[in-house]
Amino acid sequence: MKFTCPNCRQPLLPESINVQTDLALCKACGWTSRVSTLVGVDAETEVLQHPPPGAWYSETESEVVFGATTRSPKAFVLVPFTIGWVAITMGIAYGTQFADGKFSLGRSLIGLPFLLAGLLLVFLTLLSIGGREEVSMRDGVGTVFVGIARFGRRRSLNLAGTESIELGGRNLGGAILLRPQFIVLGGTLTKPRRDFIFEVLKLLKARLDRKQTASPDAP
Repeated sequence: MKFTCPNCRQPLLPESINVQTDLALCKACGWTSRVSTLVGVDAETEVLQHPPPGAWYSETESEVVFGATTRSPKAFVLVPFTIGWVAITMGIAYGTQFADGKFSLGRSLIGLPFLLAGLLLVFLTLLSIGGREEVSMRDGVGTVFVGIARFGRRRSLNLAGTESIELGGRNLGGAILLRPQFIVLGGTLTKPRRDFIFEVLKLLKARLDRKQTASPDAP
């Protein structure tokens, strides 16, 4: 059976594996692992190297970056709906004030919720056209980004301290939920892309757990 180093992802040489002592030494990086924890690493590599269209995964010695585009056919519906919503609601709430040349505090306050809803619709529409959800990590700690280009929301992520990774119910639209930080991912992704992110998070969490239990002794 072939094994892969969980630290640097390089193949382990047969002479570096000692089944009797349950220890394996990676000649490439010097990382020591228990052979019993290496089962499934090759399957992990298979998942990471074959993301669905619109998703990606890259890894260096110091950083892991993965994510997916939020582009979606929903844009064909969201674009005209958002334009119509903004034009109608803003025209009624604020356009009439400009036309009359008079400021109305009451009308402005009534129009405020519609303005905020319009801004949210614009953001969701832009996401459906060309946004992304992306995670970048170093040693299990990193950042979750949701937005367009460099503009969007960023949240800190501590995967090592994550207790559970699960797919949310209807109240979360099937998105990925990380507890106890209550970080939500994949809410704007298609199902294949969301499932890929879900699998990557679980695999990286398992890798961190293996590192924590790995022995420092060489075979």
